Amino acid sequence: MRRAKAFTMIELLTVIAIVSILVGISLPNLSRSREEAKRTVCAANERGIGQAFYLYAMEAPDPGHFPSIGPLVDAGSNNAHMFYSADRTSEPSTTGAPSPTVDLWAVVRRDYSVPKQFICPSTTDIPDPVADTTVYFDFASIKNLSYGYQFQHSQNRTIIGMSSEPTFPVLADGNPYIKGGVSAGVSLPSDRTGSGRGNSTNHSDREGQNVLYQDTHVEFERGPDVGLPGKVQSVPRSRGRDNCYSYFVSIYDPVDPGVMKPEWVASVGTATVALGGKSDACLVP
Repeated sequence: MRRAKAFTMIELLTVIAIVSILVGISLPNLSRSREEAKRTVCAANERGIGQAFYLYAMEAPDPGHFPSIGPLVDAGSNNAHMFYSADRTSEPSTTGAPSPTVDLWAVVRRDYSVPKQFICPSTTDIPDPVADTTVYFDFASIKNLSYGYQFQHSQNRTIIGMSSEPTFPVLADGNPYIKGGVSAGVSLPSDRTGSGRGNSTNHSDREGQNVLYQDTHVEFERGPDVGLPGKVQSVPRSRGRDNCYSYFVSIYDPVDPGVMKPEWVASVGTATVALGGKSDACLVP
């Protein structure tokens, strides 16, 4: 009876080397495919939230407008609470500091959306653990929210709603200067011209961000300059549109697409946001 020929050591090493090369080639492609799939889920989440905004606007206390709970503020008194402990369990004041995270929770509270929809799958964030959404008024923490919402409380701009400009950004992946961990010591222009390109940190390599527009369509944008045309003031790599992650420099340059960024003071949980006009945008947090 003939015995099967065994593989030689050289043949085995050759096969192992070929397999290693194939694995090395396929792993990056597999990782890329996974990220692309996560971006698709992220975009679907944002589109669903946009539809929830329209449902809210149909029955809102201020008909036709997207969630904006609390007062309008001017540049002199524009601090905004985010994840303020009192707002979680008690109805937020309509005269105190407003909160964009409370604004977002409004569509969850009315069952137009669910906490899981506010989580980008490319992040380590987790859905809000709440069992009954109607007994709370805010997300529990920044780890339970992956997206930034348009700051709706400026006296310098009309509240966004069903009749607003369709190309206005309403919600997107989290603001890199508030939630993304981009150092306060890094200037916005240098961040925009560096490897991060001023983009959200939600997705790998900061390649871009999903942006929800007023008409509920979502696009993956490779830069933060989106929405309405803005006035360019020596801003590198600007497309002449407003930077959705920053606010204006001064009243003399109200729609600059971005050389300032929101201040984040974690110890007291407030953000300073000052919008300059109807085309100025700032997504928080």
